[in-house]
Amino acid sequence: MGDVGPATGWGDFALRLQAERTVWLATVGPDGTPHAAPVWLAVVDDDVYVFTSGVTVKARNLLADPRAVLHSEDGEDVVIVSGRLEFIGNPLDYPTAMAGFGEKYREPGDADYLPGREPSADSLFRLRPEKAMSWNLADFEGSQRRWSAP
Repeated sequence: MGDVGPATGWGDFALRLQAERTVWLATVGPDGTPHAAPVWLAVVDDDVYVFTSGVTVKARNLLADPRAVLHSEDGEDVVIVSGRLEFIGNPLDYPTAMAGFGEKYREPGDADYLPGREPSADSLFRLRPEKAMSWNLADFEGSQRRWSAP
């Protein structure tokens, strides 16, 4: 993933997330057990959206406790965002978010996994970011960026 320059606000971190095809989502289960799963996301006007099936562990965890962490796949060009992923409803009821997913996931076969084509993709979550950090291992000290919600 390419460098987007020094992060000065949430929008810079939202751009970093948008540049990732897949991110890791970490949630916490009712007994405190951590759970991680790869997810697709879309960013629309600095809002981050994630969809899944309502019967998945991640969805059940988020419905019980919306605290979450999103983490890039790349361990050398890193973006980590923590906050709350709040359930907002069926993805098809949010055309702006759906358009964001459609614009981002355009590889052959991607559409088969998006809400509308994948019947189980029935739960949409919107991130309420609280903290974010990023760095690039090649310039670890010089590239570190942090953001916290006001």
